[in-house]
Amino acid sequence: MTYAPRNARHGVVLLEVIVAAIVLALGMTVVISLSTQSMSRQIQGERRMTAAWLADELLSMVVVEGPRNFANAEPMGWIGEDARDGYFPPPFDDYSYELDLEAVGDYQPYMVTATVKWMDGVRQKSLAINTRIAPRQGEEEEELPREPIEPLDRESRYYDEDEES
Repeated sequence: MTYAPRNARHGVVLLEVIVAAIVLALGMTVVISLSTQSMSRQIQGERRMTAAWLADELLSMVVVEGPRNFANAEPMGWIGEDARDGYFPPPFDDYSYELDLEAVGDYQPYMVTATVKWMDGVRQKSLAINTRIAPRQGEEEEELPREPIEPLDRESRYYDEDEES
């Protein structure tokens, strides 16, 4: 019976350890790469979601003010020189917007495009939402005062009449 020299067996074990280390290093590289890409995609998704929310806010302001009046309106603090383009207040000061209002006809809805822009590293990203918003028709309604019809007696709510005697 012939046996392999003992030193040859040690060389095979060393080779197995080196191959295992290389496979482990490749696996770790793939895992780290995937986690980095996942974080990057999550941040991009978060920024797109914020941009969509801000664009929705812009379109809501156009509905509230009416497309004809929006250019003259001054929503609180998040306007540039014109209501149709500008910036948002902190914490959204990384985002800017452009609003395009296109009148189609007297009684036709306006074509409205809200574009929100932000910087993603060195590249500028944008999100645009298109919709139609009808102009307000008729006369302006007078806003009714917001007060109760009957005055409130707050003390009678909290104190019984028996306690006052």
